[in-house]
Amino acid sequence: MTRKASSKKAASPGRGPLARKVIASARQHLEQKVVDLAAWRAGKLRAADDQRSVISRAGLADCDPLHGLYAYAQNQLSVLIEQMMELPALGKLADAYAWAQEEYLPSGPPMSPLTTSYFTCWGFFDLCTSGAKKETLATIATDFSAFQQVDEGLITLYETMQASRMGVYRHEGATGRLIVLRELITNEEITALPASGYTGTAGELWLARLMPPPFDRAMFDYSVVFTTPYVLGKPGPGRAFIAATEADWLDYLRRNLAKTRQETEALAYRNHRHDVIFLEGFPDLAASLPQAKEAQERFGR
Repeated sequence: MTRKASSKKAASPGRGPLARKVIASARQHLEQKVVDLAAWRAGKLRAADDQRSVISRAGLADCDPLHGLYAYAQNQLSVLIEQMMELPALGKLADAYAWAQEEYLPSGPPMSPLTTSYFTCWGFFDLCTSGAKKETLATIATDFSAFQQVDEGLITLYETMQASRMGVYRHEGATGRLIVLRELITNEEITALPASGYTGTAGELWLARLMPPPFDRAMFDYSVVFTTPYVLGKPGPGRAFIAATEADWLDYLRRNLAKTRQETEALAYRNHRHDVIFLEGFPDLAASLPQAKEAQERFGR
């Protein structure tokens, strides 16, 4: 990726008030006539340290090419967002992110049912400000990158990741390393590469975030299952895990499609492997969650 962001895009003041504050702060710093050499040196050293956390060339070589593009983009975005979250203008977003990180301790089972990939995507792309101009840490970082005339290809990756979302998909079968997922409700079929390596079984329902080809489809004709997939199930006899059916989740979606708020949005962790996590029950039916059945067996309730 060698192209530069267009001058029109680079001159953009940002899509929302927080991005504009960050850009204004950067402009003010750049326009200062007196340069604090100590601060400049400290910043340069820190930037070098941060770049060491970015996935290496050797690491990228081990990845599928499309997955490697997104892994590199997320690493670069992480470095930028970590620095930006120290700005006072982003205090509320940073506090919300830190609170959720402390509350859920994302890492992956057995320590937490929330994988790092799931939490990071939620924190960057889904956690947003209130009001008419919804801004996320990723939109602010993208606007700032455009102001800095960062590589246009990298900005395209940021924008594509921002447009992604979690979805419920039915596994329609595998061909080699690729699988076909059909999204419930829309019925769109997507050929995808599971980044975790879990290819699954036809008929499973997955909760996952997919990243589509960001550039010309002649280069990539498949998407990437970027997060570790959650396989959805329901409680069976004797605490057995039974794969949820499409009808189960279509019923759930119909029950809740018109709602804007729920008392709970949690699914219950059941079990895991290194490349997949199993979730059980339905968020709006407390009795379907495994902890409810365990309590009934233990206390007779």
